[in-house]
Amino acid sequence: MLNAYRQTVSQIEKELETNSSRGLSMEQVQRRLSQNGKNILPEGKKDTWLSIFISQFQSPLIYILLIAAVIIFVVGEHRMDAFIISGVLFFNAIVGTIQEGRTSNIMESLRRFITTKSVVIRDGKHEIIPDEDLVPGDLIVLKEGERVPADARIVTEVRLQVDEAVLTGESTPVFKVDDPIGSDTQVSNQNNMVFRGTSVLSGTGTAIVVATGAETEIGKLHKTIEEIDTDIPLKKELNRLAYFILTGVLIMCVGLLIVGLLFGRPFQELAVMLTALFICVIPEGLPVVLTLVLVTGAYRMAQKKVLIRNLQGVEALGRTDIIVIDKTGTLTRNEMMVTQVITASQNYTVSGEGYFPDGDVFDNGNVAELSGHPALEQMGIASELLNTTESSFNKKVGVFDIKGDPTELALSVFAQKLGLKKEALESKYQLLYEIPFDSKRKYHAAFYKYDGKCVVYLIGAPEVVFERVSDVSEFCKKGVDEFLKEGLRTVAIASKACALDAIPSGTSQKEQLDAYEAVLKNGLGILGLCGIQDSIRKEVAEVINKARKVGMHIIMATGDHKDTALYVAKKVGIFREGDEVLTGKELQDMSDEQLLQQLNRVTVFARVNPADKARIIDLLHKQRKIVAMTGDGVNDVPSLLAADLGIAMGGIGTEVTKQASDLVLLDDSFVNIISAIEQGRHIFYTLRRVVLYFFSTNMGEILIVLIALFTNLPLPLMASQILWLNFVTDGFLDVGLSMEPPEDDLLQANWLKEKVRLVDGSVLLKTIYFAIPMGLASFALFSWAYDGTPASIPYARTITLIAMAMFQWFNAWNCRSEQKSLFTIGLFSNKWLVAATMLVLSLQFVVVYVPFMQYLFKTTPLSASDWALIVCVTFPILVIEEIRKLISRWWYARES
Repeated sequence: MLNAYRQTVSQIEKELETNSSRGLSMEQVQRRLSQNGKNILPEGKKDTWLSIFISQFQSPLIYILLIAAVIIFVVGEHRMDAFIISGVLFFNAIVGTIQEGRTSNIMESLRRFITTKSVVIRDGKHEIIPDEDLVPGDLIVLKEGERVPADARIVTEVRLQVDEAVLTGESTPVFKVDDPIGSDTQVSNQNNMVFRGTSVLSGTGTAIVVATGAETEIGKLHKTIEEIDTDIPLKKELNRLAYFILTGVLIMCVGLLIVGLLFGRPFQELAVMLTALFICVIPEGLPVVLTLVLVTGAYRMAQKKVLIRNLQGVEALGRTDIIVIDKTGTLTRNEMMVTQVITASQNYTVSGEGYFPDGDVFDNGNVAELSGHPALEQMGIASELLNTTESSFNKKVGVFDIKGDPTELALSVFAQKLGLKKEALESKYQLLYEIPFDSKRKYHAAFYKYDGKCVVYLIGAPEVVFERVSDVSEFCKKGVDEFLKEGLRTVAIASKACALDAIPSGTSQKEQLDAYEAVLKNGLGILGLCGIQDSIRKEVAEVINKARKVGMHIIMATGDHKDTALYVAKKVGIFREGDEVLTGKELQDMSDEQLLQQLNRVTVFARVNPADKARIIDLLHKQRKIVAMTGDGVNDVPSLLAADLGIAMGGIGTEVTKQASDLVLLDDSFVNIISAIEQGRHIFYTLRRVVLYFFSTNMGEILIVLIALFTNLPLPLMASQILWLNFVTDGFLDVGLSMEPPEDDLLQANWLKEKVRLVDGSVLLKTIYFAIPMGLASFALFSWAYDGTPASIPYARTITLIAMAMFQWFNAWNCRSEQKSLFTIGLFSNKWLVAATMLVLSLQFVVVYVPFMQYLFKTTPLSASDWALIVCVTFPILVIEEIRKLISRWWYARES
């Protein structure tokens, strides 16, 4: 329903054909259920195990290998190679399916997010029904501690207070009213509406449902999610790599086919030879090794209480340029806390965190003793006596469950820090009468019998309390302005003592209320002010400082008010001198071009909605930035999905937020982000060295095939032998290479993440540098062993196979670092690589000397002198790389 918040209840009744006291009739309900459907979110398409398995073959690289298998089977002499290729692809698909099997998807989580039942009034009777059976026009009953089942317009309310943090991002609970709002406003200011998924903290009320299912605010988020399509940076890199390989191999093969035909080579022979070339180009083992690297990284991060939901997200964090942080629940605990106190002439500060009672009240750096601060003691007594909120600490998720007003609980915790206990106070103070807080009165008052007198305590908004106080000091008046500038929620406390018989008794409840309210109209004395804010996490300031040191830019985007956001941003170090702040209204009034010009200077976005956050991330992407987004509420889901990397809070985060994220901080500690960044950067370098190894060894194999083509010689390596090299030899060595210990300087601000890509010019040059000697030397050995007779081909191919395998062993050790010498790193510092080298050496003996393997791979036994010759030819690859590294270090030192 459009702009329900602007309409009166009678207008809503007329438009929805309902009644604000009796609700809908059952006939109307049935008709609307058939018209509008259930009050559920559309179910997302679920991937089956079969569809995941089939998707493993949807890659250009896999297509090439399948084509190669078909060609070998149709025109080749060794059809067993086709079965080997097919078997390897099938095995790889099984591994990929297991890795990608997902337990649930985002749409299922959105649907499960609200599973409660609702109290609804139909035909004038109260009924309890499943949320999904609600329809527009239904009259629902709102009670303390329950979730709101649909978007609804308030009809009646009694001190109704709702927590909307999961939807709007604002930490302060909202007091609801039933009056219409005269102008257009955003969701966070629609105080006569309740929204699906939010929680009733206190009070009761009734409301008419105006939107269900996909038409609710959460439903609109669902639509936004469906339209978002973003890829992890690593996925983009791998796609780019795949198409680069595909384009290159097709151009090469077409060219070589033409050249071969011009040289008079038979087409069948060319087909087999180019198929071998296909297989040389494809890094078959890369997907398996990639998964291993990411799983290993995920395991290490899990030990630091960071759960990885998307494996590729591990690497993405290492290359992140900007982290966009939501304030509530991320920088703060979403727990109100008294941080400053002002009496008539004194200022106090309060330590602690959230609702934990640990902490003290300080007067100029010294702990305030109650005996010397009577006004402070009276403020504490009032705060504890007037608290009606219940709370309990949930150890499992590390948060407080509360029923009631968070402001009252914050005041009670302040009193406990002064050493005051409610049980002890209630034994001295006998409650005579209480006037609960409501949004119209804006105060909470209570009358007590104490020491033969009537003591009155009043807690409320400063402007309401001040008009009842006979004399307010200038110090207090200025304190209100200071608190507001710092973004603190300000509460004033006053008291009054009078004779017990000074309060006349009324015959009715209204007369009694009027009599007590009359006592409050004047003559109260101001005790002081409490400044309350969402408790800032202790560790955040240090973490943000570390993030800056590692070269990251931090931005806050919150639904909270500008002053509150700015106070927190300054407190934790996000906002510094020269930075700028933008509100959601200002952002919406700017074009993309205007915002792009200002974006680099803005570190705080306040009063922004989910669409604003998604727009900010989209514009950062236009600047080619890699963006991570943190969040905990439903309102954060679109931006978590739009970002390159979504980071959710594990303890306070909603289920849907966790499902939408790539990483989950299990203990909600932002500190672990830095450890995750270091691990991500290590994984990036690990993948880079793995890719360099794959490319250089495969390029060496390509050179052998190309030289054979142009010299009119038989293929030095068969397709099955190339697969053996690429899967077995490369595979084990890559596993060892992926276990290289982390580098020392990963958290330096000058880390070259903006200049270095997974595959760049540097990697390609090193690939050629390694491949040329490997290809030429291996072909030279083949030419030496091949005497021109068919009988010598198996021997020559065996020599070439072992030579290429040995080149790969040495090359794996070369790739351990792009700059540091192998001897500086330490020959045995990577025990996994040592073990892999020994294993691969043993497997080469198996393929050369075991009869079954000889039959399968068409090899023949080699003599000791053959092995010695191969070692002498292949070992120099280590030497030439050490020379290159020496020159590179010298050049880098000279330039720096």
